[in-house]
Formats: sequence, C-alpha cells, structure tokens
Amino acid sequence: MVYESSEDKIQAKMATFPRDILFCILSRLPLKSVLRFCCVSKLWLDVIKSPEFGYLHSKKSAGDPTLLILSHRLLKENIISISPISLRGHHLHISDNSISNLVGSCSLNLVGACNGFLCFASFDHERILVCNPITIEFVILPKPGTTLPPEPLTIVYGFGFDSTSETYKVVRVSYSEGSLHGDANLKVSVEVYNLGATGSWRAVRDFQQPPYGLPVFANGHLHWLVHPHFSGADRIISFDIGKEESVMTPHPNFGLRFSISELGGCLSVVDLRKRTLIEVWVLKDQFNNYWQQEYILPVGVPYGLDMGLPRLISISEKNGVLLIWLQDAIFSYEQRTLSRKKLLISGLPSWLDWEICCGFRPSLAPLRGNLERLKENMDVAYFTSDMEIYSQPIISSQIVEYKAIGRCDGLVSCFVKNGMLVP
Repeated sequence: MVYESSEDKIQAKMATFPRDILFCILSRLPLKSVLRFCCVSKLWLDVIKSPEFGYLHSKKSAGDPTLLILSHRLLKENIISISPISLRGHHLHISDNSISNLVGSCSLNLVGACNGFLCFASFDHERILVCNPITIEFVILPKPGTTLPPEPLTIVYGFGFDSTSETYKVVRVSYSEGSLHGDANLKVSVEVYNLGATGSWRAVRDFQQPPYGLPVFANGHLHWLVHPHFSGADRIISFDIGKEESVMTPHPNFGLRFSISELGGCLSVVDLRKRTLIEVWVLKDQFNNYWQQEYILPVGVPYGLDMGLPRLISISEKNGVLLIWLQDAIFSYEQRTLSRKKLLISGLPSWLDWEICCGFRPSLAPLRGNLERLKENMDVAYFTSDMEIYSQPIISSQIVEYKAIGRCDGLVSCFVKNGMLVP
C-alpha cells in the first residue's frame, strides 16, 4: 500500500483547483504576495506567469509609485542594475539586491517610465528598448524612419499610455542644435511608435517649441519644459498621447527656475525661485487648465550651490506624506501636522554612474505582441541576476565601476558637503 503524504494530498487538490477562481483570487493581491506564491505549485506558477494573468493583475492592482536607482556598470557589456529605494525611519535606503540587471551590447540611457515599463535609448539613438524589469521581458523597437542629418541634433524621447486604445507609445522629438539661436525656421520633428503594433514609426505634426530634458507623463499627456533659449510666458509643452497633438500648457508665472514632476497622477510644478521656501503647484484639470497650490515648504537653498544642476531629483506622495528629493537635501513633509524631517541616504553607490527613476509602478503586465522578437534581440540585450553576475570570479573581478562626469559627481559632492550620506 502506498501512503500519500499530506503535502502530496495538498498538491493533488491544488492541481484540480478551478483556474478561473485562482485567477480571480490572485489578481486582487499585492504584487509582492503574488510573486511569493510562485513557489506554491507549478499550477500557480503557470497561472502567474501567463500573459492573461499579468494583464488582469495590472488592471486590478495598480501598485504605489516606487523610487528606483539605476546603477551603470561596465563589463565586456554594459550592465544597468535596477534597485528599489525604500524609506526606513529617517533614512532612504538603497537595496543591495537589485530587481534585475539589464545587460546591453551598447550604452543605454533611461528616457521614460510608465506604469511597470521602462524605456531606454542608446546614446547613438540607434536602439530603443522597452522592458518590464519585474517579468524580465523586453523588446527592441525598429529604427525610426527619419534619417538623421549630419549636423548636430537634439533628440528627446517620451513614453506614455493611451488609455482609450490601451496602447503604450514611444515618442521621438528631434531638432537641429544650430537652429536654437534665433532661427525663425526651426523645425521640431515628431515621430510616434505604438508598442505591440507590427507597423513602423509615424510622423505626426511638428511641435511649436523645442522641448528638452526628461518628460513627465500625467493627465494623459507627455509634458516637457521648453528649451531655455526660447522666450515666452508658457514654458511647458504638452503632447496628448491619444490625439497625438501638441499644445502649450498655460501656467502661473514661475519664471525660469522651476522643475516639473508627476504627483498623484497629475502634472506638478516645483517653484524654486525663492531661497527660503519652495512651492508645489498641481494641474488638477488639464482641460480647463486649473492649477492649485498644493504645498508651501520651508526648505531653504544653501549658498554656494551649483546652480548648473537641476535641484529637483524626485517628488512623491504616499499616505499624506510628501517626499521631496533635492540635490542638496531630502525631506519628508506631513501636511496634517506640518512636520518636516530631513532624511539621510544609505547604500548610495557614490562611485557609480547612476540615475533616479520616479513614478515606477511595479507590474506583471506583459509586453503583448512583441515577445516573438525576443530571440533575435538576445545579441542586443538580455536580463541576468545578481548571482549570475558575481558568482563567476573571473567576471566579477573585471567589473569596472565608472563615472560619467557631470551626471552624478556633482550631486554626490553636494550630498557629502551636506552630510547626507551614511554607511
């Protein structure tokens, strides 16, 4: 007689558990719990890894915005380690364990984040990659159709979600650097690519003004600051991701010293003109252009600050507490009690070239319609784990930690000067 253990009986019962009920239950759980349940049984693993479940879970259980740090390392190939940043008491802690490591045959730069996806572009603008670091899926987009002219160009990207068609779109904007100096015939070309489509890049109507920097996706629009060489009362240009049209977004007079960010799903402006405080404004209604002053924070600007660097790194809000990361300090601010605390950073890779990604919402959403191209992309990029990187002594000894002058050195020196870094 063969006796079944209690574990075998449980596994047998789970094998007959109705799949649709399992779908319904798991789709309502937080992402961390769902990932933990991958170890329960092969059935549960198959359910959780299925594209249908990933799409359903992303619709029902939108995660809270998470701060990420992307550390760039150099081996025979380029490695981008994607790690979460958590708030512990009065410390922002950068985890030693990365979510995933993206390895590329060329240098990649983060150009956008939307929901659970990250968008990267190569420095030569020949490669554009969209990935989900949780599911370690990615796709390489075809090369844009526009041939780049020989003269120097400024190229900026945007990445957003069209809720009407439920389509992610990548936007590429290009214009000649030489035409920035008083050229009335400035042409700002715009191309759009629909993720999941089998087509190619499409040219849409040109922008009125040249954008620069990283955009903010909020209110169904991609928002950029207008290039500082151009004058005008309105300093924000917005691209409707559904209609694929650009407009100038009117706003209160912030002068030239302000940054834009996403706060609570809305476009926000951090006014940095005053030395003793900063103001946070939020665009509550995009259609009627209704702005509301949300916060006034007593955060002074220290003298001797390098004004060539953007002061705002990120801003986010959770459970009534505002977390604002400036290049010279990090503060938490609770509006209910009006209490303000200065935070410290632990685990910062101060010797690496790194960048901060805010507004990332971890998701199991699949890259639908693109995974059949995965094999042909393996020579361009692939994902690997921390263990795979460091388990081979020959490889781990070859890792070079390098700096990109001007990208993180100035910020690190400012952190050190203000006593923000702790072991």
